[in-house]
Amino acid sequence: MSSSSIGSTQWLREMRCWCGEVAPVKMSWSNANPGKRYRACPHYGGNGNCWYFELIDSDVTERVSRVIRGLLKKLDKKDNEIERLQTAIEKQNGVVKKMKLESKLQFLFGFAVGIVVGLLCLKAWVNTYEQTPKVFKLN
Repeated sequence: MSSSSIGSTQWLREMRCWCGEVAPVKMSWSNANPGKRYRACPHYGGNGNCWYFELIDSDVTERVSRVIRGLLKKLDKKDNEIERLQTAIEKQNGVVKKMKLESKLQFLFGFAVGIVVGLLCLKAWVNTYEQTPKVFKLN
């Protein structure tokens, strides 16, 4: 995060860059220029071939610079922690998916074994029933 637009700059007049685009006021969050406001063409540094850039603020005090750098450092640490936790969550989600799949496969295997055993029992019962003598009484 190197810069962001500043909303409290109503007292600054609108400025257009060399290519005619409005050059919005932004604030630098870089380590080199923390807290400094500037204007830059939306195409600055890109393929738009416009290099309009203007610093609005002079150097900020060392204390402000130190505070902003400290906050940026804390923010980077939090971002790294979030990234680490997201990676851990994705890894755990993979483990959970694998366990669910294994559980479904175990269920299907058990179900199939139950069907086979049931069919074997039914066949044995039918074979036993067919071997008994049939007695019919005629009237």
